[in-house]
Amino acid sequence: MKKRLPALLILTLLLTMLTPIFTVASQRAVSNEAEEHILNELNRANIPNAAVAIIQGGETSYILKDSEYNTLFQIGSVSKSFTGFGILLLVDMGLLSASDPVNQHLPWFEVNYNGEPVPHEDITIYNLLQHTSGFTADERRFPSTVQELSIDELIEQLIGIELAFYPSNGHMYGNVNYMILGHIIEEVSGQSYDDFMTQHVLHPLGLYNTFTNVQRAYDTGRVIGGHRIGFFRPRPTTSQWASQTMPTGGIHSSISDIARWAGIHLGVVEVSEQFTRVVQRSHENNHTLRNPFADTDFIAAAGWNVLLDGNDFVGDGKIMHGGSTFGYIAYVGIIPERDTAIVFLSNVRHMNLEGWVFLLWDAVDGEYLSSVGIDLFAIFDLAFIALTALGIVFIGLLVRLAVKVCKQLQIKDKTRPKFRIRWLIAPILSIIGLLIFYAVMPMLFALPLSTLLLLPPASTITAIIAVWIMTAYSLFSLGAKVLGWLPVKTKASS
Repeated sequence: MKKRLPALLILTLLLTMLTPIFTVASQRAVSNEAEEHILNELNRANIPNAAVAIIQGGETSYILKDSEYNTLFQIGSVSKSFTGFGILLLVDMGLLSASDPVNQHLPWFEVNYNGEPVPHEDITIYNLLQHTSGFTADERRFPSTVQELSIDELIEQLIGIELAFYPSNGHMYGNVNYMILGHIIEEVSGQSYDDFMTQHVLHPLGLYNTFTNVQRAYDTGRVIGGHRIGFFRPRPTTSQWASQTMPTGGIHSSISDIARWAGIHLGVVEVSEQFTRVVQRSHENNHTLRNPFADTDFIAAAGWNVLLDGNDFVGDGKIMHGGSTFGYIAYVGIIPERDTAIVFLSNVRHMNLEGWVFLLWDAVDGEYLSSVGIDLFAIFDLAFIALTALGIVFIGLLVRLAVKVCKQLQIKDKTRPKFRIRWLIAPILSIIGLLIFYAVMPMLFALPLSTLLLLPPASTITAIIAVWIMTAYSLFSLGAKVLGWLPVKTKASS
């Protein structure tokens, strides 16, 4: 018996390790045909790595594209649902109230509206949770998501900032809300955001593959690199995320953990009574006096968007949030009335998340789309490639022009031609192109140019260089004509 004991222990250990895999593989929330269709679409879209989880009727289907159950993806703004949960857990622990003024926990917090200080009691933790604070998505005004800042530097950039609207009188999504909430968690708990979330939220909920610290995530060796499209295929891209912005979009997690997280909010994963209360509160509208969502078909809750009756995005009563970073896309959608949830994680930045969401919900309903549609980034990529090719042509034209100028400068008799208005067309068009890249695009997307260049296709950089080359050619050509540095065409020569 003693000789058999080590073998039995090893067998028991192996069965324990393999059981979760067998369990996951055996569960089916959708048909095999639906799973095959989704995988074919992932392959057709040329997505390097992806993971899908569909929960229905207490069962889960996983569709994995070159990834594993514990492969780590960056989940972008889905991170907000964890930060919101952390705040409401502190509320349940009696350490703060969501109706507390922000200034009560962060004494340095001072903001203005129309040049006047906003009374402390008028901007609360609820305002930050539900994006009704007056902060906006215009990230040119706030700390960069890629620049590492100390707490003092973060505070310095936020003190006295001008709000876009008076708190509780409107709603506008803004990452800075959850950056501040992360700092409140640190101040109230006396721990770092990472330590509090890991010890009090993630591990107690059984989420051991979710990381609120980038370095710890990478130390596992399971982080899959991010991509963005460029020259017709996904290309690796840098996915930096500074620690001060971790609460708003920098968390890394796996499909197994995010599926469990969705199941917790769906109510099919058993958790403690305290966590059940927090989950319920995280889906509620807590504005009672001035309701900024009175005229909308959704509410912003604690890190979730709750779609109300009449919202035809993908059914009624759905709790959802999407996320995107420099090289990843994530989505979690939950319909409690249908006992259904879907999770989508991908390591390529694209602009067709809505198409994937519709495809997955149709798969749940037993309907299959032939395609998720064309990604807008793919169209941009094609346009930028064409612009790059044009830039290469203009390099040749610029060299040819320089040769002509050099020859003409050697001639002593130079005749200045009569000025023609049409000479201004090319320079004006080139300058407009540069203004679009350097001024209009940052304003349109409310992002600093340094951040904006990390989001669209990789061919954007070569397209900008091409526009510079065309601008240089057009300005050089204009100057050469005006100064008489080019041979004058005559009827005989023409």
